[in-house]
Amino acid sequence: MASAPTVMVSSTFYDLRQIRADLAEFITKKLGYVPLLSEFLSFPIDPDLDTIDNCRRRVEVNADILVLVIGGRYGSIDDKTDKSITNLEYETARHKQIPVYVFVEKQILSILPVWKKNPLGDFSGAVDTPRLFEFIEQVRSQEKVWASPFETAQDIVAVLQVQFAHLFLESLKLRLKLNGAGLPSYFTTLQPQALRIILERPTGWEYKLFLQTWLDAVNQRADLIREYEAALVIGAAESVPAAAAVAWFQTLLHELQSFVKSATHLVQVSIPKAFGAPGDSGNPEAICWISKMLGQILEQMLQWTQRIRRAHVEQPFQEVAAEFARFTEDMVERLQNFPEESLTSLQKTLLLATPENPQKLTMTLIFNLSNQDGFNRALEKARQNYDRSSR
Repeated sequence: MASAPTVMVSSTFYDLRQIRADLAEFITKKLGYVPLLSEFLSFPIDPDLDTIDNCRRRVEVNADILVLVIGGRYGSIDDKTDKSITNLEYETARHKQIPVYVFVEKQILSILPVWKKNPLGDFSGAVDTPRLFEFIEQVRSQEKVWASPFETAQDIVAVLQVQFAHLFLESLKLRLKLNGAGLPSYFTTLQPQALRIILERPTGWEYKLFLQTWLDAVNQRADLIREYEAALVIGAAESVPAAAAVAWFQTLLHELQSFVKSATHLVQVSIPKAFGAPGDSGNPEAICWISKMLGQILEQMLQWTQRIRRAHVEQPFQEVAAEFARFTEDMVERLQNFPEESLTSLQKTLLLATPENPQKLTMTLIFNLSNQDGFNRALEKARQNYDRSSR
């Protein structure tokens, strides 16, 4: 089996140290690729070469992908070429014709038009030398390489997740084309790690694929989850008169119960069918579809909760609505955390397993509605108050 792709991160070090560390973690833990960074002990060094030639050599020999991150420093300059190390690494990668992804600090990009109008101006407050602007112009304008702005490492990670998926998909299309096979349509929605699992079919691939695609579905809803966890109340609100409150709660409870029923069916019925009988290969398309559905159920639950939080429910049912909105707490937590926790447990178990020492891993997922007692108490109290006020 071929080794994982090697991704070299090219940038100045001291000003972007944390960015580099975060990218290395993303490349290793999220993608399962090999990070290549000069500060790592694993960075190969040829004792017969100087620092600059070593860096260029690593691009030539080891790098499959180059991620170029440009901040406010141009970096150390090579006496022979009068160019910075990152500039030389970039040019080496371009000559090698490997994929190059360029990121430029947002603040620097905002100053670039000002520099172009006044190249002799003083920009020392933003960059260590105007040559940095020249390098960016070389990349963007002369060589027409797309450069994405960034403020944090997460900005870079978000772009790389999408771009690596496109890169992997294009490679897969080429492979299937050479083999005379078509490309299943559902492949186009998958993230790189899930595509890799389908392609390589490692031990326990059905379980890995299910948990990885489920985790990807959760991550795609990160903003909704943050809004839910922060208890933000954003968007249009509906007005619920006291006389209609009980019926409104009943309708929403029916919706929520349908979510629970659907999630339970997917886990108890659909997943065993998709995995197949012991000894048979699973159905990757069916597995990915189940993960997609679980992601949609999570999204519907988040929106269900936010709808209740936004609603203007007349007294004496406001407290009931607050208690009602908590019904999803357990379900959301399980749908959000189960895939990542289980994937970690699965990977640890597979590492320990040998023919002489087989391992057993049990994954249990039970869906429950939260805070039913609190809701019932609040509802009974509100009903009594409403009855008294209506007399």
